[in-house]
Amino acid sequence: MNAQWRALMAALRFDTRLAAVALRGERVADLGAAARYFPVAGALVGAMGGAAYWLGTQLWPTSVAVVLSMLATTAMSGGTYQIAGTEQPADRLAQETRGHAFAMVAYVFALLLKYNALMALSAAGLPFAVPANMALGLIMICGHAGACAVIISLVASPTGASSTRISNGDLGVGLVIGFAPAALLGIPGLVGLAAAILARVGYGAYVKRNTRTVGGAELYAGQQLCEVCFYLGTLASSAYV
Repeated sequence: MNAQWRALMAALRFDTRLAAVALRGERVADLGAAARYFPVAGALVGAMGGAAYWLGTQLWPTSVAVVLSMLATTAMSGGTYQIAGTEQPADRLAQETRGHAFAMVAYVFALLLKYNALMALSAAGLPFAVPANMALGLIMICGHAGACAVIISLVASPTGASSTRISNGDLGVGLVIGFAPAALLGIPGLVGLAAAILARVGYGAYVKRNTRTVGGAELYAGQQLCEVCFYLGTLASSAYV
């Protein structure tokens, strides 16, 4: 298994439940080397959600199909980034326990925002023709890929989870791969990316102030925040295009 394939498989393991079988018996690449492929993993998660949405619309109303798409993406991502060697010290566990109630409330509101944004975007038009009920799937691919690209910079931060420095080249390639799908949406996609980047900056400042080490839970929360902000930005701007 060559280095690039291992890096891709590591990115899939990092962001999804995939690649466990493919990596059996193989050395897992460091997250620093895998960073450029994070958006690829995100796009696959978004594609799974889009497929679940399209299949759902064949049988049920749009509201049910959107819930199924969210369930599919959550099941595929596993609900957290899979990072080995990020065990938390007892004092941090105690701190997180005290903030558990707030985190749950924030997560519920994020789900509500995501659901309503996806419902509204299900009726959005794209700058190019697509078959019926496929536009939202493409938007989800853009949202997941863009959010994962933005999160690369959080992994690369001094308090990040990667033990190997992410090179500027890997960071640049990852950003290009992650931003390219959203650019195809035109102005709404670019506004969505801008919203995701602003969310990343604000969340990064919060994490830096309140935690010593960025682990899987922080990265997953950041990715979810950036994804929701992407949808909100895209939705807000699509009305003016």
